[in-house]
Amino acid sequence: MDFTFFHFLVCVACLLCFALICVLILFVIKNKMQAYILCCVAFFIVLIVMYSLFLVIEQYTKQASLSALTFSRNLRTESVTISGRVTNETNFIINKCYLDLSIVDKKGSDSTIFDARSANRRPSGEKNSVTYRIEIVRNLEGNTYKNFTASVPFPPKFINAEFYHTLECK
Repeated sequence: MDFTFFHFLVCVACLLCFALICVLILFVIKNKMQAYILCCVAFFIVLIVMYSLFLVIEQYTKQASLSALTFSRNLRTESVTISGRVTNETNFIINKCYLDLSIVDKKGSDSTIFDARSANRRPSGEKNSVTYRIEIVRNLEGNTYKNFTASVPFPPKFINAEFYHTLECK
């Protein structure tokens, strides 16, 4: 996680709130043991709020999009080549972007699923999907893009494959 100005602003604001809450607790509550316990509770609450705000900041400073995504199957090597473009849509640096790719075999998903002859096509232990996590970009500057190409193995027994993908940036 890269710290931006917003991260430092949240840290300072949460520390000031914690200090203010502790001062109020120590002035209002005369029993020192209860005051210290309430300060510890306030500390954990401020930590939870700070972490939540960090997640919100990360969500809005790490936005990217995929474009020109293509999948091509290489039959000689039984692999799939994925290529495309990742665009950073913010002014902040994105450290890494991952493409979570799922290949699902849709064999038997049409009207043949109700046919008794097609019921025993797939052995019970055989999987009908595979998932890959591919790192496609490192250190993407703000408001820029990078082209990428990656290759993953393609299950040879898949007949009617469909590709599903999501992009995650950190």
